Amino acid sequence: MTEHNPRQELAEAFGRTLDPLAEYVETFEDTDIDPFDVYESERLATKDISDSAVGEYRRTFREWRKFMSRQDRHPACPNETHVRGFIEYLRDERGNHKSTIRNRLMYLNAAYTYWQDDAAFPHPTDYNPIDLAKATVDLSGEPPKEPPRLTVDELRDTIEDITHIRDRAIVLLQLKLGLRATEVCNIKLSEIDLQNRAVRDHYGEMGTASGLQNQENALYIPHDRDGNKSRRPRLLPVDDELRGALFRYLLIRPDTGEPWLFLSKSSRNKLRKKAINQHVWKKYFHPEYAETENHRAVTSHFGRHFFTTYWRVEQDLNRELVKYMRGDTAGSAQLGDMGAIDEYIHTYYEDIEDIYRENIFKFNL
Repeated sequence: MTEHNPRQELAEAFGRTLDPLAEYVETFEDTDIDPFDVYESERLATKDISDSAVGEYRRTFREWRKFMSRQDRHPACPNETHVRGFIEYLRDERGNHKSTIRNRLMYLNAAYTYWQDDAAFPHPTDYNPIDLAKATVDLSGEPPKEPPRLTVDELRDTIEDITHIRDRAIVLLQLKLGLRATEVCNIKLSEIDLQNRAVRDHYGEMGTASGLQNQENALYIPHDRDGNKSRRPRLLPVDDELRGALFRYLLIRPDTGEPWLFLSKSSRNKLRKKAINQHVWKKYFHPEYAETENHRAVTSHFGRHFFTTYWRVEQDLNRELVKYMRGDTAGSAQLGDMGAIDEYIHTYYEDIEDIYRENIFKFNL
């Protein structure tokens, strides 16, 4: 007895099909063009994302191609059954966590929606098998743990125990400016201005980046450097306490000819994100602030959480000013949307400098 399928009956009644891309399989196979390569060159190459993120897209596409070859189906012509099977493959065979599966589907969907938009492709705009499959599978997972709520005094107790001059400067920098670890690694000497004669006499390139706009005691973070992630550049103040920590570090920094502010202890070249997390934050904040049943571990990203919470919650600073300091992009709403005003709000360094210098927390080290 044939199983009753109301969706199939509806499709037949309206002269439609539940597998609308099947008719294009042979045509795709007859061409030598890889649709994912087209997406990479036409869309992915224009995104402001890191090399590691591009690698995640490519890894997803490889896994999808492998899976679809087992289904004897061209990877650009899936139906929702294929996508549900891919989810099971990632979960059961690959052992991926729900969050990883969500990311894989997001990357895959980015290519699929591009094909829907591009007139060169036959993908109908009213059919998205990825969205249909996601709606039938629970990928919500457990909510992420909150970071511990540490006070300035509690942080001071730990920072006082950091005797290594470079490491203390890194922790202070991330707490006081909310920088990502990759952004810290990417700082060049030319992108920071510190008003100190001894330091400036030794580092002739200091403060010469055009993005500093001749501002004193300030740091420029470009948006287009690999790993910085932000969609717009930003200029941030350097307060007296952080400036003092950076003075002390720069006076002992090895002379290697490298342009980067922070150098590796071992190789004396550019510092890496992993080193900041493993050999700075975890070294000094663990095991006391390692992961618990209720809280996530304090790692290099904690400074960004602490910085944001301080300004937005404790200081009740205007949201747009906090977004500027974080490097967040204003809303991407279209003109007719409720949030379209976000596209017309512009924040500048002058809007935050005095507020920052007057209200930034002090550790009194």
